[in-house]
Amino acid sequence: MPKCIRPCKEGTLIDIYVTPGSKKENITYDNLTGRIKVRIHEPARKGKANNSISKTFKDIMGECIIISGNRSKKKTILVTGKSPDDVKEMLKEQGVFIG
Repeated sequence: MPKCIRPCKEGTLIDIYVTPGSKKENITYDNLTGRIKVRIHEPARKGKANNSISKTFKDIMGECIIISGNRSKKKTILVTGKSPDDVKEMLKEQGVFIG
């Protein structure tokens, strides 16, 4: 299992790197940083980018919350009630292949 996806008591933590204001929206795995890279249209102003990220991950995985990095491009998301294997499989279904 990659370092960016790890278990915790409440579920699974995912380390992501966000690129707000992108022309193209997608989710990929960045081998260089070891994080899930998330590109979104919304700008990083007034919480718009965080709201977009939360919605995107909730649509894919269900209950989740940004637990750190609210004002940073590097964030950690908690996916409640899901195992790391579940999370990896859900990302794979979205076309995100993690080494």
